[in-house]
Amino acid sequence: MKKTQLHVHGFTAEGFQKVRQTFQANLDAGLERGGSFAVYYRGELVVNLWGGYSDYESRRLWKEDTLSTFFSSTKALAAFVIAHLADRGLLDYKERVSLYWPEFAQNGKEQITVEQLISNQAGLITLDKPFWLAELHSDPSVLGQKLAEQKPFWTPGEKHGYHPLTFGLYLDQLVRHVDPAHRCLADYFQEEIAKPFDIELYIGLPKALCHRATRVVLPKNMDQSVMLQNFKGDLELLMMTGRNPQDFKSVLSMNNPDIRELPVPSTHGHATAANFAKLFGIVANRGKHNGKTFLSMTAIERFTRPIVAGIDCSFGMDAAWSVGTHLITMVTGNHPPVNIFGHGGYGGQYAASDMRHQVGFAYTTGFLDPFSSYSTNGDQRMYSLVNAMYDCVFHLENIKEERRLFPFHSQYQCFVNEKQSASKL
Repeated sequence: MKKTQLHVHGFTAEGFQKVRQTFQANLDAGLERGGSFAVYYRGELVVNLWGGYSDYESRRLWKEDTLSTFFSSTKALAAFVIAHLADRGLLDYKERVSLYWPEFAQNGKEQITVEQLISNQAGLITLDKPFWLAELHSDPSVLGQKLAEQKPFWTPGEKHGYHPLTFGLYLDQLVRHVDPAHRCLADYFQEEIAKPFDIELYIGLPKALCHRATRVVLPKNMDQSVMLQNFKGDLELLMMTGRNPQDFKSVLSMNNPDIRELPVPSTHGHATAANFAKLFGIVANRGKHNGKTFLSMTAIERFTRPIVAGIDCSFGMDAAWSVGTHLITMVTGNHPPVNIFGHGGYGGQYAASDMRHQVGFAYTTGFLDPFSSYSTNGDQRMYSLVNAMYDCVFHLENIKEERRLFPFHSQYQCFVNEKQSASKL
């Protein structure tokens, strides 16, 4: 049977054609089987591309309005909500969580600050008691009690470890306590951020829209050897993070509309790449859009400053983290480095903001590669497009110096050490 040729569709502004060529090359090479990439530059949409399948089993093609699951890229949305509340004076990163949520002050959590919680230092990577994501809908107070009773898996503040699901669950409870209307995080995001800025982006996808959603798939033969060979965290803690909710035992559960609609701020963000990129583009545009301000510069600059860095103990990720966002460092010539901030999502999703060049971008796919983030250079579906994007931006800005992107913190640290050693010669 002749292989179906897949084509890239969509729009690129003048000067960004290389991004389209790269997307098509990824489709032609079989690197990309179904995904979308979008870019906002200086407040304007300059790239909105899609191609391949949104549902391979039925051979349904990706469309302009296809809604994709962004998985853990959703955590950046949760971080933006916390920043929005801080801007309103409703919470302070340096304060103890228990100041806002008194029940939290038990089992060694009394001194945990909001900053420690949001930067993966709290040691609350999972729950000992069985829990269900559906409790966010049916009985959030019961889930809140389980979260409040949990004992940390390490002394808070002594190290950092990725919180795959509990990150958003704890922040959801915090929002319920500090928001004067006591909304859940997903509702706060929708009413205070998404709707006012005309962004179709959901934390929990309404069932009425599931016909537009991608169907996520895993590789038939998943080779864990690359991940295990490169894993440098604590395997026991990694296994503990695998204590999934009773109703979310597999990532493929996301294909179930009953699961998709749950307002989980860790994993359940759904949007087109263009709408996801729009939010990050607003942040990159100094928090402003159409005369309205989303976040203050004080709030945005916090996202660029690392709080913890290096190998995290629970997931073994080699990264730097700020107040809820992951940092990719870019070095151009002899200029000071720029920290691009955002968040990756399971299987290859990514969204980020670059303040220096006023770029916001998002990549999403339904063809999940669980271990690509542990490879030497990160997921090449996304990074090939991001590098093409920066080639275009640098050409438009007449920047001729060499550019280097560092997907992993240790790579950047080695670069810094080499520069320091060379300067001493």
